[in-house]
Amino acid sequence: MLSVIIPARNEKYLQRTIQNVLDNAEGEIEIIAVLDGYWPDPPIQDDKRVILIHHAEAIGQRQSINEAARIAKGKYIMKLDAHCAVDKGFDVKLAADCEYDWTVVPRMYNLDHETWEPKRHKLTDYMYIGLRENGELRAEYFDKGLRQPNNANEIDDVMCCMGPCFFMHKDRFWELGGMDEGHGGWGQMGIEVACKAWLSGGAFKVNKKTWFAHWFRGGGGPGFPYSLGGREVDRARKYSKDLWINNKWPMQKRTFDWMIQKFNPPGWENEPVMGFDKGRYYQFTINNKRRPIQNRFAKWFGANMVKYPTDVMMYQEIIFENKPDFIIETGTKWGGSALFFAHLCELMGHGQVITIDTLDFQAPKHPRITHIIGRSTSEETLNRVKEIIGGGTVMVSLDSSHSRPHVKREMKYYGAMVTTGQYMVVEDTNYPEIGGKDGPDEAVKWYMRRNNNFKVVPLENKWIYSCNPGGWLRRV
Repeated sequence: MLSVIIPARNEKYLQRTIQNVLDNAEGEIEIIAVLDGYWPDPPIQDDKRVILIHHAEAIGQRQSINEAARIAKGKYIMKLDAHCAVDKGFDVKLAADCEYDWTVVPRMYNLDHETWEPKRHKLTDYMYIGLRENGELRAEYFDKGLRQPNNANEIDDVMCCMGPCFFMHKDRFWELGGMDEGHGGWGQMGIEVACKAWLSGGAFKVNKKTWFAHWFRGGGGPGFPYSLGGREVDRARKYSKDLWINNKWPMQKRTFDWMIQKFNPPGWENEPVMGFDKGRYYQFTINNKRRPIQNRFAKWFGANMVKYPTDVMMYQEIIFENKPDFIIETGTKWGGSALFFAHLCELMGHGQVITIDTLDFQAPKHPRITHIIGRSTSEETLNRVKEIIGGGTVMVSLDSSHSRPHVKREMKYYGAMVTTGQYMVVEDTNYPEIGGKDGPDEAVKWYMRRNNNFKVVPLENKWIYSCNPGGWLRRV
């Protein structure tokens, strides 16, 4: 069974949309229309397959979708705007090609609201996430001379959609948290559903075997059924930008960088998708001559290693000299450095690596590596690390978020685990300020003023250059 959810606010074509959906569905169906702050005139016609929810005061589109989804009886849900037409058998065609972790959109036409037929020359199969000059994310068309992807795949990957229609398993919808009401009631919906699909480890697909047609009235302009305040729109866009670019969605298994690199969308060629903004380090652009950013890092056995070669030489010297039982690394990323540490341990015949990251980048596995997915300073992570190391000798490399407060917390917790004669390496102390804020160097200075158990060893003098000139700390 399919539950079609239609949020409606001052919609004059709601009845026509409902009837079109009923006429073209070939399987069992229910329609849940949320009348958000209005009553249609004339009223919606009675039909046992149609459920109406009415709010005297409007609560918002996202809130309406969530409310309808809570009472939906279908195995699948489909969100549809209240001014759309659909293909014959759209429901069975979409259900036939929708894996559990997919979110799917039919191919989209513009709708002629007078004939209620699709404008066949106005077809959209693919859209992408664009970056505006102010840093905001927008769902964009491949127009203005941009070449739209073109292939014979009837079911194909797509980066995002505009948001008037999407289809998915109902349980999956709630597994991903429903619609995120933190955005507010309206805006950025296509970006939200696409980012959730991809970053959760699933996929966002276009199904070219079927279609829907959408009446475009102009965002907030003439013909739009209600006024949109600038603050409401700005709130959604600012929230969306911060949530996705800064990888703050708690359920993601992939990074926003991964998504940008997969689709290589127009306009991102020289933009820093990695960097330091609100706790994250930005250094590289997405590509230079269309090369993924990972290709700009050194590799260790095929895995990207975000370290300078001179620092890698210093790491191998101190590891060989001190032969720790455990090397703890915060900030796994692509796993090149963890694999390097593991191979050193393998060559010495001694040592294990514990590497920690908030996200799973599918880093290389090795018998000497223990991967922990979680915050490096969370109680759960710290307890697990302590349980693993037991009474062994410990060395630490801190290379996760480089904000001063975070590095201070890591030094406090992990510095207590470092054993006498071993090192705690604080990465990137050559950046006293990152993103206009204090970085690792200031954290080290703060820590050393309060702790006499460590001594700074200026190893950069030996190899001329180090990213960590103030961060080679040896336990005394």
